[in-house]
Amino acid sequence: MTETEIEDFLQKVESGLQEAHHNMLVEKALHNRSVVVSDGKGNVLEIPARQILAQ
Repeated sequence: MTETEIEDFLQKVESGLQEAHHNMLVEKALHNRSVVVSDGKGNVLEIPARQILAQ
């Protein structure tokens, strides 16, 4: 693969991951569910999906 093909592939993968993440949040918000995330400092947080989508 050329450098351009690799960059295009990586861009498509990143785009697909973002779309899947968004779809997961929408589905959880429809059912009033929360998402478990890390705050980057090692702490685990449970945040409502609707709150994440609102940001």
